[in-house]
Amino acid sequence: MPEGENPRAAQAEPRLSDLLPAGGLQVVTIRSPSPRGRLLGVEAPHLPKGYLLIEARDLPGANRISCFGSELPILAEGRIAFSGEPVALLAGPDTAVLADIVAKVKVRVEEEEPLVNWESFSSEQVAAKRVASLGDPELAFSIADKVVERSYRAEALEHWYSEPQGALASFDYDKLEIRCATQWPYHVRDSVARALGTKPEDVVVRPTRLGAHLDGKLWYPSLLACHAALAAFLGKRSARLLLSREEDFLYSPKRAPEAVALRAALDKSGNLSALDVRMSIHVGAQAPLAEELLSQACLAVQGAYVCPNLRLEGYAVTTNSPPLGAFGGLGAAPAFLAIESLSTELAEAAGMDPIEWKSRNLLRKGSRLLAGDPLKEDTPFDAIAEQLCRASDFRRKWAAYELVRKRRSCRSEGPMRGIGLAFAHQTGVFLSGSGPNSYTVEACLDKDLRLLLKTSAAICKGGIADIWRQSAAEILGIPADKVSIAPPDTDGSPNSGPVTLSRGLSVVNRLVERACTAIQKRRFRDPLPISAKAIHRLPSSSAWEPNRVAGSPLESAAWGGAVVEVELDSWTLEPRTLGLWLCVEGGRIVSHARAASALRAAASAALSSCMRERLAFERGAISREAFLSYETLPLAEVPPILVEFLEAERRSPAKGLGELPFDTVPAAFLSAVSQAAGIHFTTLPLGPDALSALEDA
Repeated sequence: MPEGENPRAAQAEPRLSDLLPAGGLQVVTIRSPSPRGRLLGVEAPHLPKGYLLIEARDLPGANRISCFGSELPILAEGRIAFSGEPVALLAGPDTAVLADIVAKVKVRVEEEEPLVNWESFSSEQVAAKRVASLGDPELAFSIADKVVERSYRAEALEHWYSEPQGALASFDYDKLEIRCATQWPYHVRDSVARALGTKPEDVVVRPTRLGAHLDGKLWYPSLLACHAALAAFLGKRSARLLLSREEDFLYSPKRAPEAVALRAALDKSGNLSALDVRMSIHVGAQAPLAEELLSQACLAVQGAYVCPNLRLEGYAVTTNSPPLGAFGGLGAAPAFLAIESLSTELAEAAGMDPIEWKSRNLLRKGSRLLAGDPLKEDTPFDAIAEQLCRASDFRRKWAAYELVRKRRSCRSEGPMRGIGLAFAHQTGVFLSGSGPNSYTVEACLDKDLRLLLKTSAAICKGGIADIWRQSAAEILGIPADKVSIAPPDTDGSPNSGPVTLSRGLSVVNRLVERACTAIQKRRFRDPLPISAKAIHRLPSSSAWEPNRVAGSPLESAAWGGAVVEVELDSWTLEPRTLGLWLCVEGGRIVSHARAASALRAAASAALSSCMRERLAFERGAISREAFLSYETLPLAEVPPILVEFLEAERRSPAKGLGELPFDTVPAAFLSAVSQAAGIHFTTLPLGPDALSALEDA
């Protein structure tokens, strides 16, 4: 162990599957077999001693979890909202006995016809609505030189965690200890306390290994923690609920599908003069993230482009499907997919290459945004495009592939290749008005010049912790191995909010720097140890008002672009990615190596979501066949990924950049495949059914 390392901080978080105190209870979930209806009751056989059945009426506290302004039941009570909804819990010491009892349990439901459509929907299905308007779209369309219309879809995606989700509840003297993999420890604590009717201080959350979460562990771990806590509280001993891999796949939240219909007007110079947008997001049952997903998507749909006349309608739509939510960002990626894919078609309609059209229409300082306020700073998209074009040889390849495509009479004549480029921005702020925007970090420098950082921000990768250590060490002038990080539990660490939108790198790292700067200012005039606390509250003005986003949500945005080059197999039509290039302006990069590694990993995951990952729903539920057939992109098929950074001023703050690959790579991929095939595709993932249109080519 390096000198000065805190022994507790040095221990890696354990996996939940490795934790279960001797004599503890195992917990399994009794689920609804029906997608919609009235719950009549749960019938169970006589239970052996030491086993218990828990229903909604057994909760000592409230049967609700709150998340971003929405509420959902811990156990179904009265109504069933989706197939697989938890209606009861069964707890006992022996998993074989539990399995035998579960097979005999009957859930009685008076069934009703489920709501499964989300692109055409009724008013009762609308969980959130956003409208916005700029300029005079009607006039702009009436005098437009050309009008292009297109509809885009991004389907549901599985997170595919390294370990299925679950929770362990046990007693630690006078407190209830919760162990689970969560992005938001304080949300788990408050949810469990509310369910048990106790004080939040009586519950301690100590996160287990988080792994790559892709924003899928914001609220769902809190639900599982409530289930485990109920079993421990009522059974008076430790209890663990660990989903099977199949259960996790079938019932945990997936990426919410989105459909975006765009109608764009070009003036005689080929500039974007108007945009009409209608968007719907499928949020499933109970809609815990509806407001935030929709707000982020609506802000993103303008993309990187000036649009003086804009009209938008956005809806978050509920169905009788399991709750759907975030994936690698909060709803923005499918919106960027739509506007960036459309920009390629607009360039074609204007008779320009994509770089020329994009450059002429890019947001500049003073451009009006969907937010209503003018952009306060210039964007770096021109510099990003230049760097990407130089690295990927985009201009030459695009022109060559266009020439081949226009001359090709059948698909066997030469390689079917294409190349695409897409831009995006990452804001880092919640927009729903109910998101948590307060973060805290504490730091203490002791007499041996060892620094201890305290934050409840759960770390998904060691690289983020290394960046915190490096930032602190540089400010205080001490070796990085003398900086340790306390375990992110709610008993000893301040509330640092949910780790999402790259806040571990941006907001939390900035607080680490501020706390260490405060210590450094006092270091040579006050005796050691010295402690400092840094608190950050994001602007509450960055929220959606009745017809616009108030404030300046792009003020601290990170900017990025991606180029993807593909080749279609002449016989199978299977896309093969030849290369992937990323360029990012993310403020001050504390560790280029760590940041590049994180971006390459995210780009690989984003590429996989374009090509292989498909989910099928039957009457609102994910089919078991989808579980058996779901596949991700093998490592052998991941192309070379080149990452470059635009250097920022030394005093520029570190910005979040982890979502940028999810926002840029899919659109660049879709544009590349469309050029290779000579057909404008509009849906991801791109499956064999879409490519079958080329069979007769």
